[in-house]
Amino acid sequence: MDNAGKEREAVQLMAEGEKRVKASHSFLRGLFGGNTRIEEACEMYTRAANMFKMAKIWSAAGNAFCQAAKLHMQLQSKHDSATSFVDAGNAYKKADPQGKVYNCGQAPHHYC
Repeated sequence: MDNAGKEREAVQLMAEGEKRVKASHSFLRGLFGGNTRIEEACEMYTRAANMFKMAKIWSAAGNAFCQAAKLHMQLQSKHDSATSFVDAGNAYKKADPQGKVYNCGQAPHHYC
């Protein structure tokens, strides 16, 4: 698969993740399995981030990892959240080696 194909698949995964997050907010889903949808969205965002990484679209990879990290926080999964924030930071670092600060995360707070 070429970079354009990886990017296309990553964008589709991001869209599917967003659908899962929105579906988890419905009233009945909240009562019956809303967390399952959020867990699925975390997986999709992480897969999308890895596809963006393979395509070397670093800022999009960082954004996808940030989305996954925020959902992990909702699920009270501090370790997974911190790991995703670190992955986001590493992707942003590759996007801008000069050190522009991206305000995505709080990874140090989760490791403490």
